Amino acid sequence: MNNVNIPKRAYHHGNLREVLIKATLRAIAEDGPEGFTLRDVARRAGVSPAAPYRHFKDKDELLAAVAGECADRLGATIDVAIAEATGGALDRFRLVGIALVQFAAAHPEHFRALNMPGIATRLPPEQQARVDAWNAEQYASLAAAQEAGTIAPIPLDELILAANALVHGLGHLIVEGQLGDVSAARAKQLAIAATGVLGVGLIPRTEPTSDPMRDPPKPRKRASETRRQHR
Repeated sequence: MNNVNIPKRAYHHGNLREVLIKATLRAIAEDGPEGFTLRDVARRAGVSPAAPYRHFKDKDELLAAVAGECADRLGATIDVAIAEATGGALDRFRLVGIALVQFAAAHPEHFRALNMPGIATRLPPEQQARVDAWNAEQYASLAAAQEAGTIAPIPLDELILAANALVHGLGHLIVEGQLGDVSAARAKQLAIAATGVLGVGLIPRTEPTSDPMRDPPKPRKRASETRRQHR
């Protein structure tokens, strides 16, 4: 009887589309993007085999909706991270990578779906246009930082490739459980450490470097506290 009631509640609340997207994310995580059918999604969602066709004409349209949901969620995570940025282009660039790793830890099913082969081509045109505009803005920001001398003159395509490989790789290690249980705080620590290494590079230096994200300056003691300690 419970299975009979589920679709009625879904239709009544108008959330069938969201229920189907969540079921598809679970199916992708367990069976891969090619290993499930609309009938399987319906079963996972607890609705009739015909129910998905109320919102999606076929599997491709459902996957496009999943891609859009994942892109929107990741975009919101990155927007929050960038809003807190106080440094220059390099800090903002790092914060984007840190946000992606945090996203992977918090939403592993969405992260897996976003990394499906060809997922970017499934985005609805208006969302793809926003992603393209955001990427172009980030590219221009990095180019301007190189002109100003705050980022090394590495070919930007190579720089972005290395950064993407680093943070996506770390995200996969977390999602696949290769680093054990990783809390939200630990995911941020790992991302700060990894992006810090990328920012500093591997060339030896005569003086040790410090990372303000990893080692923030300690608050200065007030004069009254200092006097009390010396009494």
